[in-house]
Amino acid sequence: MDGLVQYEAGEKERIQMLKIDAESMQKMEIQHRGIGRDIQQYEDALLPACRHCSSPDTANVQSGMVGRNIYISAATTKFKLIPTLPKPGEYFCNSCERFFG
Repeated sequence: MDGLVQYEAGEKERIQMLKIDAESMQKMEIQHRGIGRDIQQYEDALLPACRHCSSPDTANVQSGMVGRNIYISAATTKFKLIPTLPKPGEYFCNSCERFFG
């Protein structure tokens, strides 16, 4: 398994998942002051690996379709936005697309 990293379910790994460039971030910041800091907090978060497939590509689940949350969701894969409560899980796996936690 040269070059591959194995992750046990529950293990936490810091992975950068930013989906936008600096120019887009500046435009968001003009409309929503401090959003860059909020996005960076999600980027810096240590999230657990998926309990189903062990992928480290996971996201924190938040609900509510308000402008700021929509921008954050567009900016990072570490933020999964769902329209309403209850949340089906605390985390979402971007690889197998299942909720957990």
